[in-house]
Amino acid sequence: MKKKLFVKVYFYIKICILKIILIQKPWGRSKINKPDNISFPETSQSLPIALLRARESMMLSVRPILIKYGFTEQQWRVLRVLGEKGCSDAGQVAFDACILAPSLSRIINKLEKEKFITKFVDPSDGRRINLKLTLLGEDTLKKVAPDMDLVYKAIQKRYGEDKLKLLLDLLGEIGQWRGR
Repeated sequence: MKKKLFVKVYFYIKICILKIILIQKPWGRSKINKPDNISFPETSQSLPIALLRARESMMLSVRPILIKYGFTEQQWRVLRVLGEKGCSDAGQVAFDACILAPSLSRIINKLEKEKFITKFVDPSDGRRINLKLTLLGEDTLKKVAPDMDLVYKAIQKRYGEDKLKLLLDLLGEIGQWRGR
């Protein structure tokens, strides 16, 4: 019985592989059944892909610093937002740090356990959870700041203050668009 099932699965996989080979050349240069009436820009001209590539390039300089201090990218964004805005509602922190609420819950618990932040129920609205940096959180931001400043200065030196300001303004406008 097992042998028959194995043979069926084996031949099914072979058929699937043959279909892939017939639809697409093995070296990947052909378009897979792309209808002629659908037009996509080349990936080098795709704004979402260009933004992802640019983010990844920036993170190549930032990630080693985060690793040095033991933070994930998302944890760092939460700390940065709280350092910038002070005590904030968890929902606002999630929005400002570009983190989905379910992920924020896990991140908050970890940062609270390690004593970087405190969380407490909003006294005026018992449904809201507020977050605040602890003294350790504030000190940690101050300790990481010189390393991050070196990265930001290198970026500014490479691209110039005017280009950087223009880029940030354009990205700010795109961020406000929200697909509407």
